[in-house]
Parts: sequence; structure tokens; C-alpha cells
Amino acid sequence: MPSSVQIHRLTNGIRLATIPMPHMASVAMGIWAAAGSRHETETEHGMAHFVEHMLFKGTPTRSAEVISRHVERLGASIDGFTVEDHTGYQIKGPAEKFAPLFEILSDLYSHPCFDPVEIDAERQVILEEIAMIRDQPSQFLDDLISEATWGSAHPLGRTITGTEESLEHLNRASITAFHDRAYTGQHTVVAVAGNIRPEEVLETVESLLGQLPSGEVLNFQPAGPPHHQHHFHQDDNQEQAQFALSFRSIDRHHPSRHSHKLLSIILGENMSSRLFQTLREQLGLCYEVQSDLISFTDAGALQIYLALSPENLTKALDAISRILENLRQKGVKKIELEEAKSYSIGQNRISLESTTSQMIWAGESLLYFDDWIDPEETHARFAAVTLDEIGEAANVAFDPESLCTAVIGASEARTRLAKWLAKIDG
Repeated sequence: MPSSVQIHRLTNGIRLATIPMPHMASVAMGIWAAAGSRHETETEHGMAHFVEHMLFKGTPTRSAEVISRHVERLGASIDGFTVEDHTGYQIKGPAEKFAPLFEILSDLYSHPCFDPVEIDAERQVILEEIAMIRDQPSQFLDDLISEATWGSAHPLGRTITGTEESLEHLNRASITAFHDRAYTGQHTVVAVAGNIRPEEVLETVESLLGQLPSGEVLNFQPAGPPHHQHHFHQDDNQEQAQFALSFRSIDRHHPSRHSHKLLSIILGENMSSRLFQTLREQLGLCYEVQSDLISFTDAGALQIYLALSPENLTKALDAISRILENLRQKGVKKIELEEAKSYSIGQNRISLESTTSQMIWAGESLLYFDDWIDPEETHARFAAVTLDEIGEAANVAFDPESLCTAVIGASEARTRLAKWLAKIDG
């Protein structure tokens, strides 16, 4: 561990990372709750996201307006987000304003009011958010491919925002109960990066969050076995079809995670990738195509996204099939692997020049691995990946038995997808 990075564990279980960056004028701070949509029960669908919204609606000493005005008066910005396995709250501002900014952040994290009037108002706000997502095909596609990959009955397959029906069942008692069990010491991670004094940060965090109860272990439903599922949403007003393929992949702790990440980069994460060069540059079938590797504690998925005219879908799918089969049969070239390594390491080093990225890296290290992960150790792991390991990753990642798809578009897109699926299954 670099001497500048310090990890502390408070008596109530809170994990704290401080990353001094004395050459910076800013400070980035984050508080994470290791609880997201996959920690919800069926009757709590949308709860983690709803709680995140409600934390910005006021505390006993601050209204929602006061929170916003106070943060911005200090020259800072504040944000929150909810994903499947955690929820985060972050502020970035002038380094000399750390103490008052963290006091605001810790106040909303640990002392939300959950005013019934605000709950009803925010319910309508989230309903508008749901409607907005459904009106944006690329975002709606994320929900459809998640459902196909994990199943509609599994928390990973349900929408993070909830639905119109599920939000109606959320009330102050259930919201408070979720917050009380999830926002506890052993599920809380704090990371602060910037022009800071670690001893001041530790003292501040202990004084403001040290009284959080340690809490009980949060349970979640393990991911089930892979299965074929294909979802279609007809939208005849769209000129393009939004399409996604998903293959079940490894979990985030798997020893081969670095080779799988490099495989995804070679496949479709940049402009040099096989998907981009073939589908866009050589065949001119689409404007946008990309791949992504999603990892959780117990499972993962490698997914491909593209948007194109329905008439080009069959050609695109055939081209994707050839690319994936080639990767499984022949692996990758040495130059491809070296370029992917250089890209991954270089982009990460560039990113970590900012206080926000350093804060996020530290926070996610503690969330996912319960310890600080030195970026250079990760870079070394990437550099050590071999051609044989990439070949093994391709055979694991592109198992046709785990293929799931989702498409949004006119009925023509569904017809072309069905014919392609029949051909590869046959």
C-alpha cells in the first residue's frame, strides 16, 4: 500500500480510505452503503433507489432546499446514485471546505426525515423518471437485457427504479425499515481524496458517523444458472432498432477477471475493437456498437449493444457471430492483446489524476474487496495476461447456452432476430 493512502476501520465497522493529493485544490468525498436493488425483497422493488432520493429531501436541521443551497454556497456539487449492489453519495468541492461539506453529507446519510409529504412528492418524481427511461430506448434496453439475463423473478433482473405498481406499496414505515437495516456501520464505506490531512478526516468521520449502529449482515438472493431468454419491445416510431446480447460471465473475484476485461476491450470497448472496426468501419452497418463487462460478487455478464436500422440487423448479427466464433476458435493476436493492455492501463492512470476518480477507486476497493487495491498491482495483473488466458476467457465468455437478447424497435427487428436465433440454435 502506498504510504500516502490510509485505511481505517472504525469500531462500528465503517471502513475509511483517505488519499492525500496535496497538489490539488479540491477534495472529493463519498459515502457508500453496500446495499442496492439486489438487497430488496420482492415487495421492496425500487426501495434502494427511493431511499437514495429521499436522503436529499431533508434532515431534522436541513430542508432539501437548504441542503442544495448550502453545498453550492460552499462552491461544491453533490450527487447520488443507486446500482444493483450499492448506493453512493458524493460531494466535490474546495479542499478547505472539507469539514462543513462532510458534515452535510453525513447528516443526510444518517439522519433523513422521511417526511410523508415528501415521500408522496418524490414518488411522482420517480414515476416521471421511469417514464423518461421508457422514452429513451438506449436506457430502456438496459432494463430489458437485465431481465433477460437474470430473470424477472430475480432482483438483478428487476428495474432499479421500481415500477408504477411497486412504488405504490412503499411507505414511511417500510422506507425507514430499509434504511435502518442497510445504512449501518458494517455496510458503510467512506473515501476522501484531495488536499486533505488524513488525521482531520479520521477525526471528522468518527465524530459524525461513529454513532451509527454496526448492524446485521445483509442477505441477497444468489444469481441462478444461465438460461436462454429473449425480450422484445415493439416501438414502431423508432427508425432504429436498439439491440443487446448478453452472455453470463465470471464474478468480480474470479482469478481470470483481468483476462475477461481485456477480452471485452478487444471485442468492443474502443475504436480499435473488432466490433467497431467490423460493423461500423468496414461494413457501415451502425453508428454505435460497444461491449461491456458487468461483475457482481457471485456472477457477471458480458454484453454487446448496438443501434442500427432493422434492415441491417441480420447482417450485423451474422458479423457478430463470426467475430465471437473467431475469438473462440483462434483467440486474439499478440498485437491486439498488447494494445488492449496499454489502453486499459493508460486510461486508468489518466483517470486517477482526478480527486473524484481516486475517491471512487478507493471506495470501490473497500466495497468489493474489503481492502485498498493499489492501481499499479492491478496494472501488473493486466500486463501479465497471456494469449492462452485470453483464449480460455473467450471460450468461457461466449458460451451459446447462456446467450440472451433484447431488442427495441419495429416488428421487422423482432422477425429478423427470431430467424437469426433459429439459425444459430439449429
